[in-house]
Parts: sequence; structure tokens; C-alpha cells
Amino acid sequence: MTTRAEPMGGPLDTPLTRVLAGLFGLAMLAIAWRLIAGLGATTALNDGYPLGLWIAFDVVTGTALACGGYAVALLVYILNKGRYHPLVRPAMLTSALGYSLAGVGVLLDVGRWWLIWKVPVYFWHWNFNSALLEIALCIMSYVVVLWIELSPALLEKFVDSTILPLRRVARRLPPVIERASLFIIALGLLLPTMHQSSLGTLMLLAGSRLHPLWRTPLLPLLFLITCLSMGFAVCGVRVGVLERRVQAAARDADARAAGHGHRAAAADHGGAAARRSLVAGEPRAPPGR
Repeated sequence: MTTRAEPMGGPLDTPLTRVLAGLFGLAMLAIAWRLIAGLGATTALNDGYPLGLWIAFDVVTGTALACGGYAVALLVYILNKGRYHPLVRPAMLTSALGYSLAGVGVLLDVGRWWLIWKVPVYFWHWNFNSALLEIALCIMSYVVVLWIELSPALLEKFVDSTILPLRRVARRLPPVIERASLFIIALGLLLPTMHQSSLGTLMLLAGSRLHPLWRTPLLPLLFLITCLSMGFAVCGVRVGVLERRVQAAARDADARAAGHGHRAAAADHGGAAARRSLVAGEPRAPPGR
């Protein structure tokens, strides 16, 4: 079964987008304050308590909510449930946006954020016993893999572009990605499996600061299972919202078609009445009366 993605359409300037734009503006102010005042002044964290509620929310919970692509890819490509393949592209888009935002959050959570580029580059300084290093490398790599997987969809509209270099890239890159799709999908399944379970390992390193209820060696497995359930839940919510949008658009189209049909029927009826009056010899009323 082949499917073709099409835009939903509809206005962008809605009350919801205005609310989100307002929240975005407030977030920009908070980010500016963090960059100017520093991490300690804005979060009240210190070396004794370096991880607060925010890091658990934006990284641990945020990346789990962005695991829709991982969950759907596991369902389609590993469990061979091909009927769910139309969900792959929107799920991958959600994961790419969610993980990219999580990466921005980590960048802001790091004290000396201007040195974070050294993590993947200075490999001779890596601590191979560090769970946090594995998480950082996997998340960075997974963001790149997600955008590579989405690049054919992003380039579709540029296939007939008037800009020659862009048109060449839009025509040549998707076949290359298609041939390498096996390795890309394999990486897209391996990397989240590694870092989602390692997030549970990271929480275990908190030791006595972690509540005894969660202090179990099974915590990495629990994190992995939780991220899958959250990924499927997000996909379910998205499908429900899109289904409502599609049904509303279909009802509007049917209403417009019915309105046009009524007007056409009224016009036909009026024309038939005029023809009958002319045949009967009755004077035709002038227009507007």
C-alpha cells in the first residue's frame, strides 16, 4: 500500500497559535535571563544539587514524549505492521522537533554551554564509564538521524524549484537516502534504545537522593518501557486530533457543495419557469422586480 502525504490546509492564525506565540515570547525572555545572569541565579542549583525538576522534565520526560517515531518505527519495521506505515512520517516529525527542543534545553542546562561542542569532538577526553556521555552522544546522533530520515519529505517541494542547486539536491539526495534506509532505520532504533535506558541508569547514580520506590536495577528497563508507552500515547492523541480536523474539513466541503447545489437548483428552476412563461405568451417580468 502506497500513501501520499498532503497538507492539511487551514489558517495558521488561530487562538491556539496566539497562545503558543505568547508562551514562546515568555520563554525567550527566560532564556535571555539565563544567558545573562547565569545558571545559578536563574535555577538556584549548585554543585551539591546539580539536577533539579527542570532537567527531569525537559530531558527525561521531554524525550520520552518525543519517542513517537521510535515507537511507530518499532511497530512498523520490527513487528512488520505495515498498515501503520502512514503514521511513520508524522511520528518522525514529532520526534525530530521534540528531540531538537530537548537538545536546546540541554544546551541551556549546561553551565558552560559555549563548550558543549567539545563533547563529540574531543573524543580523546571521553570518560567511557560515564552514562551521561553515552546519553549525550546518542541524543546528538539521534537528532541527526531523525532529520536525515525527514529530509526527503522536506525536499519534495523543491523538486521543481527554479534554483538550480536546490533542485539538484532535491532530486539526487532522496534516492541516496532510500538506498541507505536500512542502516538509517537500524540506527534510528538502536540509538533511542540506548539513551532511553541509560537515562534510567543516570537516575540510579543519584543514590540516596533517589526515592527508595525507584531504586531498583530494573530502572533502565522501566524507562525504556515508559518511553514506548508515552510514544504510542502521543501518536494516539495526534491521530485523534488530525481525524477531527479531517472530519471537520469534510463537513465544511459537504456543506459548501450542498450550498452550491441548492443555488444551482434554484437557478434551473427559475430558468424553467421563464421558459414556460415565454411559451405560454405571458409577459416576462423585468429583472429586479
